[in-house]
This record gives sequence, structure tokens and C-alpha cells, in this order.
Amino acid sequence: MANVIRIKRRVSGAAGAPAALKSAELAHNEVDDTLYVGKGDDGGGNATSVVPLAGKGAFVDRSSAQTVGGKKTFSSVPAAGEDASADAELIRKSQFDAGLATKSAASHGHAIAEITSLQTALDAKAPLVSPALTGTPTAPTAAGGANSTQIATTAFVAAAVGALIDAAPGALDTLAELAAALGDDPDFAATVTNGLAGKLAITSNLADLGNVAAARDNLGLGSMATQAADNVAITGGSVVGLMLDGGTF
Repeated sequence: MANVIRIKRRVSGAAGAPAALKSAELAHNEVDDTLYVGKGDDGGGNATSVVPLAGKGAFVDRSSAQTVGGKKTFSSVPAAGEDASADAELIRKSQFDAGLATKSAASHGHAIAEITSLQTALDAKAPLVSPALTGTPTAPTAAGGANSTQIATTAFVAAAVGALIDAAPGALDTLAELAAALGDDPDFAATVTNGLAGKLAITSNLADLGNVAAARDNLGLGSMATQAADNVAITGGSVVGLMLDGGTF
């Protein structure tokens, strides 16, 4: 009788290794077509691990289609027997070169008309020189007192005008009101200076009168205003209710 080596097998059910094997015991899972062996010995004849030994379920099959998992390192560049048709398939160099030949160079030029909708998109943009903006454009508000080519926003202008008006009363917080208060005189300072130049100085006590006699007549003082207090001569007229207590009259 010939010697027979019997191997455990699984005909149906789950793929993968058996839960346990004896040391050096073989098992074939026909579901994933893999041969397993019990490796190691726990001292009681039982394997300490079960590892795949052969079969396309654990090793690469040379002819049939397979899904190969895990990272693989090749000692030489593998060759593909046909062009790849899916993302996970190995691509042949000739297929790669043919695809690359249809692509544009990394640096190349195009006319605007050759790029779909580019001109339409550019037309919707404002030019850098003299842009005609619509809607409500905004800009950063410059700091108070700034004097540069920055855009003056409404907030900047309002702050500058507010600082100019400060605490001026409502009747004098516009240029028109100030002009009216000055009599609309563009040379108001000269007008005031000239007006003051024709006035008598307080400290001169009337000594700077241009025509003393005319001023005296205008005041109705007559000649008495020029006589000494103790030697007054009255010519014509009469004096009523005058009491004399000496001196010359």
C-alpha cells in the first residue's frame, strides 16, 4: 500500500487561514485557493502560527487576473503585457509616452480668444487706468491728517470736515455763513484796519482831533470851552439863576 499524505481542506465558506493547525500540518482552502502550514510548536504539538505556503490566494499568479495588496518593491522594472485600462493597472512605457505626447508643454502661450470665456471675464473687470467703478466701491480709510495719493473715503472726509468745524456755532459752520458775517468782503482785514486808522486813540484824550474848532462847534460848546475857569467872558445873552461868590465875571 502506497503512503498517503492527507491535507485538511475547506471546500466552501470563508476564505483565509484555518483558526489552528498542528505543527507542520497542511491545510488547503479551496475558497481562496491557498495552501497553509502550521508553523512553530507550542510544546504540545500545536503550531504557534498559521502562514500561507502556496496558491494564488497568497502569491502572485502568472496568468490569471489578481488583486495584489500591500506595497511591493521590484528588483527590476516590471513589464506590462497590455495597455492599462483602469486606475490601479500597471501602465506600459509606450502607453505613457503616447499619452504624454498629447499634452501641452509646461510653459506655453495662448491667445485670449483660444481660452473659453476668458475675454468675457476680463471685460467684467475694471481697468487699472481710470477705472469706472459701479455700485458702492470701498477702500481703507486713511488716518486723520494723511496727505498722500490714498483714496479719501467718505469717512475720512467727514472726519476732516468735523475737525475743521470743531465747536463752531450752527450759524457760522459753513463758508457761506462766515462770508455773510464778514459782509462778503474779500479784503475784510484791510477794511477793518483802515476803519480803525480813522478813529481817535483812547490814550490821546482827544489830543489827536484833526479839527478841534469844528469838533467844539459840533458839540455846541462855543468859546467858553477855550476860556480859563477863573476868567470867563460872556458877550451878549443873559445868565439866569447864577450865584457868584467872587472872582471876575
